[in-house]
Amino acid sequence: MLEFILPLGIFLLGLLTGFVDSTAGSGGLILIPMLIFMGVPPQAAIALDRFGTLGMEVGAFITFHKAKKIVWEFVPLFSLLALVGGIIGANILVSIDPASIQKIIGVILLLSLPLILLHKNAGVKRVATSVTRKVIGYFMYFVIMIYNGFFGTGAGPLTTYNQTLLFGLTIIESNATAIIPWFLLSVSSVIIFSQHNLINYTNAISLVIGMLLGGYVGAHTLLKIGDVWVKRLFIGVVLISGIKLLFF
Repeated sequence: MLEFILPLGIFLLGLLTGFVDSTAGSGGLILIPMLIFMGVPPQAAIALDRFGTLGMEVGAFITFHKAKKIVWEFVPLFSLLALVGGIIGANILVSIDPASIQKIIGVILLLSLPLILLHKNAGVKRVATSVTRKVIGYFMYFVIMIYNGFFGTGAGPLTTYNQTLLFGLTIIESNATAIIPWFLLSVSSVIIFSQHNLINYTNAISLVIGMLLGGYVGAHTLLKIGDVWVKRLFIGVVLISGIKLLFF
């Protein structure tokens, strides 16, 4: 009986995490600590989170694609940067303790929050940005993807900052446009984690199914509540994420 309890718990945890990830990001703040609490080693918990994210990304993609919220002009380069960044980041994970930089990410999240608060339309309305800002945005996106490849917690809000402030996307468009690049990053990371025997596939399958369903429902919810409420939700998640990374 006990052998079924952990996969069931991981499935239910995946539902919640997939919903949070597809709406505001930082689902790893819930999933990774809970997996560790359930007895999964830290590096294996991060690897399992990345495997499960594949499900969330598929579920969210189906919804965002139907709603035409993906800004395809940015997808090819974002995908390339995510793929390379994910490979670099995943190789970093197997050799360092990711907790060593989580406080830095927490500080960045909280210090960046005024940028989106002071711009009324940031994340709510699509705005045009300069070529220079986009070049900076692509560089920052690559750095974020490296971080996302080896730890990932907080990478969702960082990506949203980047795409709303430097590319002029709404928060919903940012989430939708990130799906394919993040899927490629997840695949590359999972391959490397598998080579280092960090993934328990029984637990991984339970998690990926849960996160697929959670991601599908979360993306539908995001579209229903609209950009203004999404921005409010995003601000709340950033505050919680920053405080969690800094103090817990």
